Amino acid sequence: MDKIKAVLFDLDGTLIDSEYFYFKNWAPILKDEFNLVISYEDWIRDFAGHTLAHNVKRLVDDYGYDTTEEYMWKRTRAAYADSNMSDIELMPDAREILTFLKESGIHIGLVTSSFRSTVDTVLGKHGLLDYFEFFVTRECVEFPKPNPEPYRLALTNLNLAADSCVAIEDTITGSKSALGAGMRLIAVTKQEVERARLTAVDNIVENLSEAKALLSQWI
Repeated sequence: MDKIKAVLFDLDGTLIDSEYFYFKNWAPILKDEFNLVISYEDWIRDFAGHTLAHNVKRLVDDYGYDTTEEYMWKRTRAAYADSNMSDIELMPDAREILTFLKESGIHIGLVTSSFRSTVDTVLGKHGLLDYFEFFVTRECVEFPKPNPEPYRLALTNLNLAADSCVAIEDTITGSKSALGAGMRLIAVTKQEVERARLTAVDNIVENLSEAKALLSQWI
């Protein structure tokens, strides 16, 4: 196996511990607007790792609710602002894996379905923005994950072959995007529902420390 030259990280649930943040903001909205009560396990199974457009489509098509992406954007963004997104913590060993890769001379990029404002708020608060050579955010692409477009754009930015780059993802949505672009992949998740979906992924680990150990064999 050839040595890797770049690692591209997902953001939510991979580098930052944001899924509970999103759940605690969406759950009251779903209850108030649609009388839909969900648990955190429901959130992980049905909504986590997807774009706003996907989740709104699910509410309309699967649940039969009358809403729009524009309306849910306003409701969720207002909730995020009140909840202070800058309070979101890093996943364990996030700083350590980024430092290891930077010191090893590996290119580092971020490929996320979140908007740049979220990236700047959360990673900026933790002083991690300078670790990344570039950011592919929701504004950058027409078709977000699971479409391969975000990772193909990242590969264009790097001017590297896909098989020399590794994506770090935590959901099947992001994993499909990376694999569709021809990249190597490490899936990092403890969620059993997510691990059961990742049947096409060869490398599944529970945390970033294990991902770092695996990467060290490929550098």
